[in-house]
Parts: sequence; C-alpha cells; structure tokens
Amino acid sequence: MRLALLIAAFTLFTAPLHAEVRWTLDCKVDKVGTLRLKGVEGDGDYAYLCLIVANNTGKEVPLSLGAWADTDVAGRKYRGTNDPVVKEAVEKRTGKTWKTLEEVRGKLADKATAEVLISLGKIDPNVDELSVHVTGLIDRVYRDRRKTWVEDRALVLTLTRPGDEFHRQDVLLKLTDRRWKVLAEAKELRKV
Repeated sequence: MRLALLIAAFTLFTAPLHAEVRWTLDCKVDKVGTLRLKGVEGDGDYAYLCLIVANNTGKEVPLSLGAWADTDVAGRKYRGTNDPVVKEAVEKRTGKTWKTLEEVRGKLADKATAEVLISLGKIDPNVDELSVHVTGLIDRVYRDRRKTWVEDRALVLTLTRPGDEFHRQDVLLKLTDRRWKVLAEAKELRKV
C-alpha cells in the first residue's frame, strides 16, 4: 500500500517536468484575395491575406510574425510586405482596419486578438499556387523533460488561383490547405 502511494505521489510530482511546455497561438484566415491596382510595384494583381491571431494560452506572449510564400513557378517567391496602397484598398473592401506585420510586433495579452494584413506584392500571372508560411505562431524555445529545445515551425496556408492566366482579375484566390511544417528540427539548447 505504501509503495503504491509513493509511486502515485512520485508520478504526480514528476508529470509536469516531463510535459511539453510550449504555447501556440490560434490563427484564423479571415480573407484571401487579389486586388487589381497600382501599388508600390506598379500596375497589376496584388495578393493579400487577412489573419485573426488569438492568444488563448493563459499568459501574455511575445508576438513577432513573419511571412513568405513559395510558388509553383521555379525561382518565384514572395515576402510578406507592407504596401500602404494595398492596405488602404483591403480596408475599403472589407470595412475593417487591419494591422501590418510590423504594427503587431510586441506583446499579445492573454485572450487578446490581432487582426493582421499580409500583402504578398504583385503576383506573377503564371503563379497558380502560393504556399504562404506564417512564422511566430508557436513558441520556438520550449522545455521538455528537463531540457530546453529550439524548433522552428510555420503554419503553411496553400492558396490557389485556378483559371486562365490572361483573366486573373476575374478569378479569386482560394484557401485550399492548412498545415504545420517543421522548418528546422528540434535541437537541444545546452548551457555553456
């Protein structure tokens, strides 16, 4: 009987030491689309996506989001940018005020949300698929089994533009897939 109580007490007190302690922010895609306008890069179709990031972790966490997109066209990638012309047009279209990646940097309180606009710039007419990588939604440094680990992950949102490349302004950008991707495998941080 004593042995069973001792084992139960030991298990109860050691369980939190073996549990992964890592926060993850909730991310909902609100809008995706293209706009035909004259932005920073000139006339053309500009891709954007609007995200609602929510902190339901039970604590205040640092918020520093990043974004880039790989495409189905060899050598063609896009970086999440801040184009004021695109921001103004998206806000007019949606009737909401959105913050840029730079504007949301800082701390995100528990139960708080951030409404973020990611502009991907002027899109090549030959691009049919964008794999948008959003980083900063999960803690990259965490503790597990009394060790400290570093792992980079991104939420990958796959956006597609089906249809004729000569009539892209008539075709909407659609979210077709959402998944987590490990960018750099977990490595143990060792004390020096």
